[in-house]
Amino acid sequence: MKIVELKRVESSDEATLGVLLVDGRAVCWTLEEPWRDNLPDISCIPAGNYPLMLEFSPSRKRRLWTVKDVPGRSYVRIHTGNTVLDTEGCLLTGTRPGRLNGARAVLGSHDAFGAFVEAMGGGDRAAITVTDVMQ
Repeated sequence: MKIVELKRVESSDEATLGVLLVDGRAVCWTLEEPWRDNLPDISCIPAGNYPLMLEFSPSRKRRLWTVKDVPGRSYVRIHTGNTVLDTEGCLLTGTRPGRLNGARAVLGSHDAFGAFVEAMGGGDRAAITVTDVMQ
């Protein structure tokens, strides 16, 4: 089973940026909503340890990694996108942080998502640890 870590390195009123590691290797950047008391669709998830499962997403019409057992939340997925307008409370992948139309963003999302899927291998279960490391 793969061990996934999300180390958040930047948090602002605009967005939360992190680095996603699989088995200790940095695979991609992430972008989430800012912290808004864990409210569904508008907040990043609380730091903690969670199961991670590969599940079918009807809205995205494909299998996506889903962060399970987040208190008060469901369908927290890891998927492509660039800014908080794309998150819906989920985690977005990117090859690098940047700005898009003036908003904090992750860029190269599709390439980063492919790298994440490849790093996860053929399994369908994992564990993710989310930590806030920003000062």
